[in-house]
Amino acid sequence: MKILDCNLNFGATNNGQPYKNCDTFEELTAELDRCGIDGGLIRCTYSDTVGVNYGNNFAAEKIRESGNLNYYGVWAVLPPFTGETPGGAELFRSMKENRIGAVYINPATHRYVPSLLTLGRLFNDLSERKIPVILNTDRNVSMELIYKILAAFPDLTAIVGDSDCWPNARKLYPLAYSYKNVRLDLSYVMDAGGIEDMTSRFGAEKLLFGSAFPNRYTGSMLAVTRSADISEEEREMIFSGNLLKMLREAEFDD
Repeated sequence: MKILDCNLNFGATNNGQPYKNCDTFEELTAELDRCGIDGGLIRCTYSDTVGVNYGNNFAAEKIRESGNLNYYGVWAVLPPFTGETPGGAELFRSMKENRIGAVYINPATHRYVPSLLTLGRLFNDLSERKIPVILNTDRNVSMELIYKILAAFPDLTAIVGDSDCWPNARKLYPLAYSYKNVRLDLSYVMDAGGIEDMTSRFGAEKLLFGSAFPNRYTGSMLAVTRSADISEEEREMIFSGNLLKMLREAEFDD
């Protein structure tokens, strides 16, 4: 069974926090090989610590050099007004050319005010093109902001993650029930019977396997997902099928 992780990171990730570090792409791929993860969405954290374009380009370069068709990059995006990063059709062409499968925002680190004024045009384009947008509280996007974004763009294809895991069902379930294109990143969802509960409530198609490596241990969610009392078809959907469907549906061409 193919396993794709929706939350992989490399590049001086800890910034002084008491987490395992993963400085290089090679360290990341060695860990994936060790634990049997075939690939997934890969972010270079230099986009947050060195510069947006530097980190985005570095991720694209490493994924291109790897030749692994199971690796998909994740790019940080900025509001288009300053012209610091590609926008509009140029952004989407570049994403397709560089095997970039999703984008994310980190407004606090990148120092802009997240609002309809700053992100409205971009999010409208992303919604129409069904390009996955990662909205994760671990990247300085509050749950309140996630609720506001999805209220404004109810058709947005979003991968929602909440790093406050004890428990986070009361915050995540309303989104899964209310928005058809929302998928939940399971990286921080470790409630007893959580996967079984979510699958029975709103279906396995809403769930994506994620590890949040290296901030979390890859084996944790692997074990939880492998041992969940669900069908093998549902397990395959969570491990790879749902993410692959999202990536196939994304429209990068004009």
